[in-house]
Amino acid sequence: MTGLRIRAALIALAFCAPAALAQWADPNTPPVVTGNDLPPVADQPDSTAPVPPAEAAPVVTQHDIPPVADAPPQALPGSAAGPATPMVQPGTGIEVSTLGTVEGALAGTLDSTNGGLGEDLWSGSARAQAEELLSRLPLVSADPAIRDLARRIVLTKAPAPFGNAKRAFVTLRIEKLLDAGLTGEAGALAAQASVAGDADFARVQADALLIANRVGDVCGDLTTTRLSAGEPFWLELRAYCAAAGGDQPTADLTRSVMEAEGNTDKAYDTLLDDVLNRKQTPPGPIAHPTALHIFLLQQAGLPVTGDIAAVMGTPENLLAMRDARNSPRVRLDAAERIAATGAADIGELKTVADAQDIPLGGMANALADAPSLPFFSGQVLLRRAAQIETRPDAKAALVYEALSLGDKAGQLPLTAGLERDLAASIKPAPGPRAALFARALLLAGLPDAAARWLSPTDALRTVADFAAGRDAPAALAGFAATLVKNPPDPDPQRSTKALILGIADVLGRALPPDAKAEAGALEAGQWAGRRPDPALLRALENASLHPERKGEALLMILDAIRTIGLRDMAPDTTIECVRLLGAMGLPRAAHDIAMEALMLYVEPAP
Repeated sequence: MTGLRIRAALIALAFCAPAALAQWADPNTPPVVTGNDLPPVADQPDSTAPVPPAEAAPVVTQHDIPPVADAPPQALPGSAAGPATPMVQPGTGIEVSTLGTVEGALAGTLDSTNGGLGEDLWSGSARAQAEELLSRLPLVSADPAIRDLARRIVLTKAPAPFGNAKRAFVTLRIEKLLDAGLTGEAGALAAQASVAGDADFARVQADALLIANRVGDVCGDLTTTRLSAGEPFWLELRAYCAAAGGDQPTADLTRSVMEAEGNTDKAYDTLLDDVLNRKQTPPGPIAHPTALHIFLLQQAGLPVTGDIAAVMGTPENLLAMRDARNSPRVRLDAAERIAATGAADIGELKTVADAQDIPLGGMANALADAPSLPFFSGQVLLRRAAQIETRPDAKAALVYEALSLGDKAGQLPLTAGLERDLAASIKPAPGPRAALFARALLLAGLPDAAARWLSPTDALRTVADFAAGRDAPAALAGFAATLVKNPPDPDPQRSTKALILGIADVLGRALPPDAKAEAGALEAGQWAGRRPDPALLRALENASLHPERKGEALLMILDAIRTIGLRDMAPDTTIECVRLLGAMGLPRAAHDIAMEALMLYVEPAP
């Protein structure tokens, strides 16, 4: 009987150590690291903190640990329970539904003062519809205009849409940011959010804080789940936080639980020792890397290796790509995995590309070899070959092939940025390559260089004028005059002219009176290209009329663009999407997406 009481005492001590051991360690002792979120190496714990004599840690198993309370039961999809009744707890700002998950207090880094989309973003939308659309949000995109609007949606501080749910809405938002490599934003949102009793949220929140290297948060009140949960991740975090805070007895006791259950992790042990003792011993292979391993690597000032990045996500690959201590090949492989996500900027990708040491023999057949390589590797090969090519025609062919592969992959904005300097160095010449060079230079922010590739009558000259901040009233008047002819004149750029005229109209650019009079009718026409299902367009227009469904309407627009692409979208659909963005009070997003559409659109073959 006495043995059982002792055993029970050890169990209680393992999970209540911060209070039970207060006599040994001051709970206010700061963590090992400083308040700066980005120190390369953590500071060593204060050697003056009182620590009890070392004793052999008792053997305690997971079976001795009181179980964590289960989450409240959730309604099954399709159950007869009916819709949830949303409520707000008085004085808390916390939303509660009769069924499903509980949403915490409002969280978001954007509000009406810095680009947020309003607190009524979701107030009129059904939860299931909003979640379905959010799951397809193209935040993982190398298209800057699309990525920026998607980012604003996710970061806006607004109550979650009402309805039953299996997961907290803020959990989905944090995951979206992590998937896109927006680790700073994910960490900031996670630091604001709180959803009580939600194990799923707690883990995603902790991952975001760790990956973002938010030193001041990872051992604070935001991760108190570590004090009671029994999974290896939480035990490891608890042991780290205890040791970093000078509470060595709790750290040792927690480690004894891990060892008794066979949850040994030599890489974690090495990294913990590195951080606590200011070492930089590489941990070796990590069988199952987690966000905690990544945090400890950053705190120890060690690189995220290629092997780790290869089995993890965008944030880890971004860290591996950026670290000059990794080999050029490792950085290339990491960049390959994330180039199309938009997480790395053009400058970073160029740095990785230009660091590759490709033998001359490897570049001799670049035109033939590049199409069979992974996308970014093909771009690197063509770029490096073009950099050393001295024959103007051969250099132009290499750059054109890079742009062509980017266009076919739906990544022309990315490729245009990568090839900007080389494309600008090519002498303009008429012919079948001219339009692609012009579109790429427009996307790269060089409208005057683009115009030199175009004949005076080419419709894209007007786009170059717009991009350079110039109006083109004469060209727009000519477009209107030709577009209203019945029967129409043969014109391979007819739909392009309709797109330009319609975009100019909805963006409020100066239009000659005749062109303005015709613009509305022309915008309502059916022009060449792909368009969403008519039912989706009707739903979009309906949602856009209600400010409380703005988030839903914006997600529909971005989903249509994701599905079809601005390159292939019919001009009438693009014009309507831009018009709706403007009507919903988003002139910047309307302008940016409209200009990208003008630069990307290609009329389908007859």
